[in-house]
Amino acid sequence: MKKGFTLIELVMVIVIISILAAIAIPKFVDLQSNAKQAACDGNIATIRSSIAAYYAKTAVAGDALFPGSLTQNTFKHNYFASEALPACPYSIDYVYSSATGVVASHSHGD
Repeated sequence: MKKGFTLIELVMVIVIISILAAIAIPKFVDLQSNAKQAACDGNIATIRSSIAAYYAKTAVAGDALFPGSLTQNTFKHNYFASEALPACPYSIDYVYSSATGVVASHSHGD
């Protein structure tokens, strides 16, 4: 008698693996999207902290100003370790108001 798997057994294994893959792939994509959104939110918090530090330093000097823009060289070089503004994982620019010092949070579509 020969040893091996029958065609029915092989088909059943393929069906079970297909069902598991159909469930796992959408969950993975959703987790990936959530991770990118969390990274973007963390970047916004970092930028807001840097703006607050910049404002505090200028206030001590007697000016009390927000950075003119997020890309202002003195702001980027003095307040970020990498000397560059953290980038949104979705490649969307952050919205910034130099009058109020507010960096707008934004959500990303799926």
